[in-house]
Amino acid sequence: MNKAIKSDWKTLDMPEKTASFSIDIGLTEGEFSALQNGHIPCEMEDKWFEYFENNILYIHRSWTGICIYKVRFSTDRRIEEVVVNRDSEQYRETSIERDKVQVMMRINSLCGKWRINVKIYKVREIKRSEQER
Repeated sequence: MNKAIKSDWKTLDMPEKTASFSIDIGLTEGEFSALQNGHIPCEMEDKWFEYFENNILYIHRSWTGICIYKVRFSTDRRIEEVVVNRDSEQYRETSIERDKVQVMMRINSLCGKWRINVKIYKVREIKRSEQER
């Protein structure tokens, strides 16, 4: 597998309008090594392009090149900060909790491991949304 680099795909820079949050998780050496390879989409159904540069995992939508997340890691392989796109013309999500789940899903996918139970979280979110109607 070739390591993904920025020039492998059409990418746009993170817009000025952003939010940030943290996720308290560290990766093993093996997980971090796998994450650093990033991901180059192979087919139209593959929605993400991800590359790692200067201790930051950049997560872009594959069709548009829009940068959705920048995940900054410390030297001891812990997540220090996640910056999320908040330009409503590029990305409509406004829930930090849903963004946390999405970031963890992307990291899990790159590492080949599942660290959180995403299905339980999604069920709770759906039930809460239905109750608000």
